[in-house]
Amino acid sequence: MRKERSKIMVRFSENAVEKTVRRMKYLTEHEKELQPFTVTIQIAKKDDFLSSASRTGSDLVWSSDEPKDKGGQGIGPSPLSYFLSSLGFCQSVHYAEHVMEDHLTIDSLEMKIEGSASMQRPRRFTEVTYEVRIASPESEETIKRLARIAAEECYVTNTLKRGCNVMGLIILNGKRIDAH
Repeated sequence: MRKERSKIMVRFSENAVEKTVRRMKYLTEHEKELQPFTVTIQIAKKDDFLSSASRTGSDLVWSSDEPKDKGGQGIGPSPLSYFLSSLGFCQSVHYAEHVMEDHLTIDSLEMKIEGSASMQRPRRFTEVTYEVRIASPESEETIKRLARIAAEECYVTNTLKRGCNVMGLIILNGKRIDAH
């Protein structure tokens, strides 16, 4: 018995597709000559463990805090939560780019990221694992290729790999299809 496909699908606006396809083409054609870029974040310390952040050139402001049980106000995610979530957010951008560029269909994409941290100094993550769950009518090979390129192009994943073990598991329609 064939499982009925979800009617919900990850969608992309025409504007996003047009801009992404154009940018991806440009990046492919000019990769060797492109210069590094800088992301600048400003942090303002608030009371207790609360801090706010903003990106230069943007009006967006976000907060970081510790949970109330650790003495924080519970106003925002902890710094380590932001750190780990950045891997998922960054890979999600690269998934989206390639889904749009290659005209693929994904019904859903979810990630779970876990970091094992050392309490001894220097404190750091010693291992980060992530699990990507994708629902899609695309073939296993297509999704494996998509997952690998999303990880390979992710600034956060590549930076973390220089400092600790990073392992990704890819689950397509409930079936494990890859590990990298």
